[in-house]
Amino acid sequence: MSKLDEVYRQCQGSELQFKRRAVLFIGSESYDAPTITVLQGLHKLGFTIYTLKKPNINSWFCNAVVDSLDHVRFDFVLSNLHWGTRWSYYERYKLWPYLKILIDGDDNQGNESWKAKYARYARSYVYDPPEALKSMKLHPYRWIEPLGDYKPDVVFTAQKVPGDSGTFYLPFGIHEEYMEFYEGKATHERDIDFAYIPGPGVRRERAEHWIRRLSRCRLLPGRIYNRPARGDEAAPEEIREYVAEDNNVHSYHRWTMSKVYFRILNRTKVLIYPGVSDSAWWDSKRPWEAYVSGCLVLMARPTIDVAEYPLTEICEYAVYNSTLELIEKSWFLYLRPRFLDKLRLTAVARAWQFFSTVAIARYFLARIASAIGLPK
Repeated sequence: MSKLDEVYRQCQGSELQFKRRAVLFIGSESYDAPTITVLQGLHKLGFTIYTLKKPNINSWFCNAVVDSLDHVRFDFVLSNLHWGTRWSYYERYKLWPYLKILIDGDDNQGNESWKAKYARYARSYVYDPPEALKSMKLHPYRWIEPLGDYKPDVVFTAQKVPGDSGTFYLPFGIHEEYMEFYEGKATHERDIDFAYIPGPGVRRERAEHWIRRLSRCRLLPGRIYNRPARGDEAAPEEIREYVAEDNNVHSYHRWTMSKVYFRILNRTKVLIYPGVSDSAWWDSKRPWEAYVSGCLVLMARPTIDVAEYPLTEICEYAVYNSTLELIEKSWFLYLRPRFLDKLRLTAVARAWQFFSTVAIARYFLARIASAIGLPK
């Protein structure tokens, strides 16, 4: 049994350790992929997600908005980083005695702790604007509140720095909305052998150039797709107005799904994923969108610490350590279509099982329960 299988098995039923099945979410005003995964999973497990005064970009699909906490009961308070988190609510509503959970889903600019990221944001964004502005549903700019006496009891980190023993690793995982784009094509129906879809980040930019050179020199086999895939965007009806009016402040546009992009993924046998940066910044939405579309993901070994929930065990063969190894594995897969078919189907099934929103939420709850010593 792999470690991934073992951790998954140990986390089953972890929601039963939380009696109220409710969370108070005091969240960032910025789209945050791992936080959304957890919230979607908690919602599917029957948890109520309370927010104060207004809905949140990360929880709009499930949050129960309340004006006060007089009759509200919950198991813990959940917050996440970036901008707009109402740290002042912890003092205003006397939340210090409650269990405080923090998700740091933000990108690393080097090997940063969550406190270092907060300090960087405090220098970058408007500091503590008037209450009237904070109460708006859409904001004209990014801002940040004083952290005050906030100190989380348990911290989860998506871009976990190797050697960080003070936080739990939290993968991005597969969002619920990706599932509707799966077309169910068999391997022989997929006409793109290897796809690379560019994006921001040093590793991504390098990969775009060397994949182009390798394909020109025929060092990568088969039909190669190596360009952006955009168009025919669809946004959820409930937040379409926010998507249209938000000028990349909250990043509501990240809730939109490009049908062109998912059609490319559904035509692809293998997606090449090099990571994002040379520092501890590896995860993104891309590999999870690929898995849910039925692709085998040929991934660079992560530069982050994933040992607590090892995504490398989705398919260990499909992890490469160098460009030479990527070339060798690409040819091996291309020349053995039956082996590729078996590997692809197995990897997709494992990704769907271990990195669904419910699986990630159970892992999240199990780590909290273990950290604070809840009885099983």
